[in-house]
Amino acid sequence: MKNIVLMTAVVAGLLVGTTSGALAKPFELPDAKPIVTIDLPNAWSPEEIDKGAQATSPDASIYVAFEVQNLKNLENAIVEGVKFFAESGVKIDPKSQKKTEAKVNGFDVVDLGWDGVDKDGPTKVSLSIIILSETKVGMLSYWGSPAGEKKYASQLKAIAESIQSLGR
Repeated sequence: MKNIVLMTAVVAGLLVGTTSGALAKPFELPDAKPIVTIDLPNAWSPEEIDKGAQATSPDASIYVAFEVQNLKNLENAIVEGVKFFAESGVKIDPKSQKKTEAKVNGFDVVDLGWDGVDKDGPTKVSLSIIILSETKVGMLSYWGSPAGEKKYASQLKAIAESIQSLGR
């Protein structure tokens, strides 16, 4: 009986550990003076990049990146985001653009989405520009197959909702 109780306690502890964020790696960005944090799923092999962090879904159907950039103006941020997609081999259909504005965790967000094509075929493309301060923006971008976007919709939403100010 003691073994059953002990085993139940161990399993319960493991389950609590996996649902409380143990499955995500937090990144404080930018490196020099962090002002924001984002969590990327461990299963996506997240890694730090020059001005942020990136990750790829386990089946490689979705690539996601978050970078902190200096804000010159919103239009320049959009141009930089689209340029990043082009340099990564993603061709965007400009006619398919959808734009929405929202608030996420107190931040103003401009969200842009497109249909596109990459080396693997049709792709869904997203660029969310998060106004972090008067001088900084966060650029959350992803692209991937339409099936991957559906499969990982809840994880993509969780990534976006994990963006938090460090209040510094």
